[in-house]
Amino acid sequence: MKTLGVIGGMGPQASVRFLDLVVRNCTETYGVRKNDEFPRIVLSSLPAPDLIENRESEVRAGQMLAEESRRLEQAGADFLVMTCNTMHILSECCISSVSIPFLSMVDAVVSEGKANGISRIGLLGSKTTMNTNLYKEPLEQNGISVCIPNTAGQEEVVRCILSVIAGKAGEQERTTLQKEVESLAEAGAEAVILGCTELPILLKQSMTNVPLLDSLQLLADASCKEIFSHLSLLHLTKHSP
Repeated sequence: MKTLGVIGGMGPQASVRFLDLVVRNCTETYGVRKNDEFPRIVLSSLPAPDLIENRESEVRAGQMLAEESRRLEQAGADFLVMTCNTMHILSECCISSVSIPFLSMVDAVVSEGKANGISRIGLLGSKTTMNTNLYKEPLEQNGISVCIPNTAGQEEVVRCILSVIAGKAGEQERTTLQKEVESLAEAGAEAVILGCTELPILLKQSMTNVPLLDSLQLLADASCKEIFSHLSLLHLTKHSP
């Protein structure tokens, strides 16, 4: 069984939820029942400067990601994930610093969109996430066009994200996100990516009829698939001629 290395802490609430999603996936999908059947997880809660509103601290953040990736590899991680969408703009800092694989949250989301036959999708996230090619380029390469909120809507989404990180988000922020999702649907989005790991803490699928792609859930699913990949190998070995 592979050891999962998690670059978290951006923000901490999302890291906590990610671990919960992984543990739930272990029991619900892979039938884990005993303590020694759960995977080893090495978590770093990294206080890196965020790139939510701008990219002024990008160089420092990239250096911190590279250093932390090396620490997790040295701690025994077999592969790495990062529980922050925006920081994936610097994922190459992680990839180039270690010899172990880096499992991309963006790739997991794009794969889900393609598998569901979506041709136009909405994107909510930080300004960096919404206004760079982080999601836009890989989605368009897979035949999926992207729409984002207008300038005022982007400001509202960022306000909601910062409220979650500060532990002050409530019904007002939830209502704001619901309205932004509906606006994207009116713009032709067949589904909406919750492209910041703080957003699913506020907005659940039960709160809207518009299909939501929860980036953190999809990363947890992909992580567990990688952790338990030995089960597929065992299955193939047992059934090989």
